[in-house]
Amino acid sequence: MIRPAIDQPEVLPLAEGVASARIVLRRYRVGDGAALFDALAPHREELMQWMEWPRRHQRVEDSESYARRMHAEFILRRSMPMAIFDGDGVRYLGGAGFHVPDWNTPKVEIGYFLVPPARGTGIASDVVRLQVHYAFDQMQVNRIWGSCDAANDASAGVMRRAGMKEEGLLRADTRDHHGTVRDTRVFGLTFNDYAGWTAAHGVPDLRYLPLQP
Repeated sequence: MIRPAIDQPEVLPLAEGVASARIVLRRYRVGDGAALFDALAPHREELMQWMEWPRRHQRVEDSESYARRMHAEFILRRSMPMAIFDGDGVRYLGGAGFHVPDWNTPKVEIGYFLVPPARGTGIASDVVRLQVHYAFDQMQVNRIWGSCDAANDASAGVMRRAGMKEEGLLRADTRDHHGTVRDTRVFGLTFNDYAGWTAAHGVPDLRYLPLQP
């Protein structure tokens, strides 16, 4: 089954986010900057091993600016970053989202990170599973995919445990923010995979969050 192109994604009635018993994954809101900054600040240098952008969060105002810009990007459906909170929606655990959706195909790339205290308990794979549900149920895409540095075994393991299919290795694919040319591993799922994936890897206590103003 192939889904049609989405001509006006701005009016697509998307949920505020998606949650399980222990994780809330939702769009950024005005006021999220303080929680984001407090979670990033102690771990900025470690996070920059794989990502360049944490260096731009030097003040609370930097993080609040980011939260507001990402809130706007979500509304416009140009990029759809989300915040990861614990099940009570209080403690910021990291970020995830959907990078520059291609609404013509439609397809979307996922991304994710956790601050170090949230790692090691399977949260990252659970986040990816929530992203898969959100992309196919809410965004109506035909394909979801993700990639990581071929040397980042932890990130590759997250996608494998979440049930995404490893599709290939792109050699000398890109130059990272350290100036090193790297290989890239690619993982993906199609809408035709979704029913089987749900039976094997779906989130049983899944719930969607109503849209907030």
